[in-house]
Amino acid sequence: MKKEEIKYINYQLIGLVLTLITTIIGIIITYNQKLGTEKKPKLMTNKQSLILTYINRILILLIGILFLYVNYKFYELTKRKGKETKSEELQIVASFLAIISSIIALYVVTLSGTETIADVENPNI
Repeated sequence: MKKEEIKYINYQLIGLVLTLITTIIGIIITYNQKLGTEKKPKLMTNKQSLILTYINRILILLIGILFLYVNYKFYELTKRKGKETKSEELQIVASFLAIISSIIALYVVTLSGTETIADVENPNI
């Protein structure tokens, strides 16, 4: 079981690194919006920014799914050990909520469809 736990902890580490990457992408997109608002030269066009935002939101959704998977596996491991699973159950609920918010955020970008995302917030998990 130790090897299994280590495997899922490694998955968590991967998810956390990906979360950092999405945060950095969100900062870049927001900074680009700031430059546009200040009428300064932007780092990328509105269309490029929209595409990057779309990709970032898909990545955030995938991270949420990864954490749901890891939390479920930890739930199974805890259950097999005969220990209390309330904490793991709450983590699973939190993962579901993160996935729902990620889907909504992705839907907002899809609805945007225009080449401007000035009113679209860049979410993080």
